[in-house]
Amino acid sequence: MSTQLHSTALLLFLRNEQDEARCKPLAGSQKASTALFRRFNRYAIKQARRTGLPLFVIQGDQQVGGTFGERLSNAYQAVFDLGYERVIAIGNDCPELNTGVLLQAAGTLEDHGLVLGPTQDGGAYLIGLQRSAFDPTAFANLPWQTDTVYEALQALAGDAVAVLSTSFDVDHPGTLSRQFWRLPITLRRVLSCLIGQVHGTVFQFHWHPFHLIFLRSLVLRAPPFAACL
Repeated sequence: MSTQLHSTALLLFLRNEQDEARCKPLAGSQKASTALFRRFNRYAIKQARRTGLPLFVIQGDQQVGGTFGERLSNAYQAVFDLGYERVIAIGNDCPELNTGVLLQAAGTLEDHGLVLGPTQDGGAYLIGLQRSAFDPTAFANLPWQTDTVYEALQALAGDAVAVLSTSFDVDHPGTLSRQFWRLPITLRRVLSCLIGQVHGTVFQFHWHPFHLIFLRSLVLRAPPFAACL
């Protein structure tokens, strides 16, 4: 790892698991959704720690601010204040985010003020910032939790932005069921177990010569998703 990377820190920015389950009832019940997000959190922490970069987890009551933007901006500032020159923020809702992607982002951030991992719905699963490119007020006032935040982030950085590959984030049951086969196998197993416990559903899979066939679809019933601040 280069000396430059020692000045880069990872920031895992999370709601507490109970609030996450309330806002995103992915598994159909509060208890099962909480358990699922607990697994998502563990997976994200594991991938982050494997990079060897310093990791800061700011969750729930540790966050300071009245809006999502203020809380995220304050979290960045807290890590910058510890002396780091570059901070990469991630959440727990992009299961495709792994150690390799994080190291790629860290390397790219050495030469760019902003590194973004875009999602299919107009958001971002990863935001890497150099200290010199960080404007706390402008950052806090971006249209967070909307489908225009990615465009706003790009506009904020101008030519200093670098873009990683597009991925998906899990915000509602429909996304989870559609992207089931893109989840890491450990999360697929946990999800199958959790949904089965709630609905009595059995997940059956078998190998096809060219692809996996999902014989029984996910049974996910929940209210329409509404963003929670």
